[in-house]
Amino acid sequence: MEINGLSSQKTPDSFVFFTEIHRAVPERRFSRRVCAERLHFHAFCGILLRNTPDIITLRSEVEKTKRLITLLLAVLCALALCVPAFAADATVITDMKTDCLVDASGSCQITQTVTIDIAGTEDTIELPLAANAKKISVAGYKYKKTTQDGYTVLVLSSNGGFSGSRTFTISYSVSGLVTEQDKIQTLNLPLLAPKWNWAINNYDFTISLPAAFESYPEFTSGYYGDVIEDYMSFTVRDGLIGGTVTTALRDHESLSMTLTVGEGYFAGKYASWSSGWVETALVMVFSALALLYWALTLRSKRLPVSSRATPPDAALPCDLPYLLAGGVPDFNMLICHWAALGYLTIEMDEKGHVLLHRQVIMGNERKRLEVKIFSSLFSRGDVCDGASLVYKTTAQNAMRAIRRYWDRRLYARSSGNVKIMQALCAIVASIASLAVMSQLLPNMPARGLILFLCMLAGIALSVLISRMPRSYYLGNIPAMILSAACALALLIAGQLSGAGLAMLVAVAMSFVCGLLTLHGGRRTELGAQLISQSLGFRKGLEKLSERHVAMLLSRDGQYFYKLLPYAQALHMGADFARRFGDTELEPCEWYVTHVPAARTAAEFYNQLRPALEMLELSIRK
Repeated sequence: MEINGLSSQKTPDSFVFFTEIHRAVPERRFSRRVCAERLHFHAFCGILLRNTPDIITLRSEVEKTKRLITLLLAVLCALALCVPAFAADATVITDMKTDCLVDASGSCQITQTVTIDIAGTEDTIELPLAANAKKISVAGYKYKKTTQDGYTVLVLSSNGGFSGSRTFTISYSVSGLVTEQDKIQTLNLPLLAPKWNWAINNYDFTISLPAAFESYPEFTSGYYGDVIEDYMSFTVRDGLIGGTVTTALRDHESLSMTLTVGEGYFAGKYASWSSGWVETALVMVFSALALLYWALTLRSKRLPVSSRATPPDAALPCDLPYLLAGGVPDFNMLICHWAALGYLTIEMDEKGHVLLHRQVIMGNERKRLEVKIFSSLFSRGDVCDGASLVYKTTAQNAMRAIRRYWDRRLYARSSGNVKIMQALCAIVASIASLAVMSQLLPNMPARGLILFLCMLAGIALSVLISRMPRSYYLGNIPAMILSAACALALLIAGQLSGAGLAMLVAVAMSFVCGLLTLHGGRRTELGAQLISQSLGFRKGLEKLSERHVAMLLSRDGQYFYKLLPYAQALHMGADFARRFGDTELEPCEWYVTHVPAARTAAEFYNQLRPALEMLELSIRK
């Protein structure tokens, strides 16, 4: 028998056996190639087993062959099943989403949500961010900030390590993303830092821009280059860009977007007159000059303060606001003081008019300045209407004269001028306001004028903030709240604009200026003594006890009426009256009203207050 050129002798039983096995396969239509392969199989079996005498031995060999083949197939299947298991052992980022909020100044607030499937247990996790990332936060985790090749990398650690699926939310801001050349602005936005150690299965992003644009955004990848756009889908609607990368990203992959827009799309430090770091440097320089000027010309020794129950020596009630905190002298309290001494009486008629009646002529027993003011007040007769022009003019002239009087006695000739330090701090505030508003305002025809007005507003707000310590010492709570609100508004504006450091320094300098110049410049010995006594008297009024009040009233029944002008000058009149409680007082000898006489200190204060308000209104109107 001959098969494909191979001859065979007598057909052995083994060949017949394999032939029967081969025939057991169901019949079907075979091609010429299949038939040839069958003939080759018959020939192979004849050659392999033609010398086998025993059918049992033959079958044993067949069984061994089957087992060997089965074992090989089992090994191959096991290896195939292990491949996915080995792949599952690698740490991978299953999902990453980047949300970008770009503001009008070209800065960007980025929030990344990353889900990492961690194989095994990791002691630390590294989260890379864009270069020059600021204001970083990781929700629920503490981190250590490092730098790798110019990129910010956060190293997170945990006592128990990291394992399984973990989600991290990272927030940070990036500035300096816009460049301008030939009236074309270019935004270069980093979406993905090239320092991630793991592959990324799914990546999504959204970009919110300050306004709509007509140009086409371009994307670039570290591995794919600009071809990455073939592996992603994105949409543009008004100022919002949203997209998805349709392919998995490798480890250490990067992604960025470039967008070109026309002049004026981004404002802030890209405007021609903005100087960025120069403004911050000027703020620092003028702040240093202000502090240096205070140290060289205004600094005085620290004032010793001890509690006292009597007013300062040789000081009138009207002087206390100026002595205590450089406040405006209180002319109305000078009138009440003269009334308590018997020089005049104060009457409030049924129609609410306040009239001053002269009782005696003031002589040389009082200061020359007091005599001059008293004579001017009653220059037209023994009665002065509190709402008249004479009262208003006399009060305004008197307050200026009182300031000049004490300036010559409280401060040394070598003292500097507190207004110079205040002016330096005002310049600091104006520069900081320019730095803030130049980044918040868009380009417009009137931009220069608006920036100038903002600088003036910064000066005004600086003055209000510097008055906060004075308002505290004088008990002016509404003024304190206004000053605090101004400081908070400036700090928020600085934070939003990215010029937070300059504005923080400006606000701090305004407050420090008010605190350091609260008691004026370099003081004389008399000035230090009077100011220290004024502070001690204020402290004594705060600590006045009922036992002390009862003792003072036993010595002088008119004590409350004599001391009330001093307390009211410090804006402590209501508190001073409350400390007398329900103690019944003697009738007041210098205040006349058509209502029943007050019995307690609180009742008298409530009757006197409308008259004081009318006199104050007369001065200010």
